[in-house]
Amino acid sequence: MVDKNFFYKTRILDGGMGQELLNRGLKPRGTLWSAEALIKEEYHQLIIDTHLDFIHSGAEVIVTNTFTARKGRLIQNNCLEHYEAINKKAVDLALRARDISKKNILIAGGLPNQKQTYSAYLG
Repeated sequence: MVDKNFFYKTRILDGGMGQELLNRGLKPRGTLWSAEALIKEEYHQLIIDTHLDFIHSGAEVIVTNTFTARKGRLIQNNCLEHYEAINKKAVDLALRARDISKKNILIAGGLPNQKQTYSAYLG
């Protein structure tokens, strides 16, 4: 349980999970980006390790790896059938990282907008 005073001071959040997974070797197909790491079990430990590194670096709040796990992105990549499972998996992996760390941190759900977030031609 979170201390009632937790929200009355500045807190440190984790970094960019998607980009960090790419830096660590994630090879996404299509436009799945970080959702690929949820679909393929071989990347699950990479997600946990990345959460742990953010925690060990001082994050008091970690965000689930759900930024690209939205329906529109999964439809684009013909894998909508994974929608429910990968969103649950993202929460499970964040919980596992918190348990391993033995630290009293919060887990926030990542809710992206439902449209394209950027265009490559804009830089």
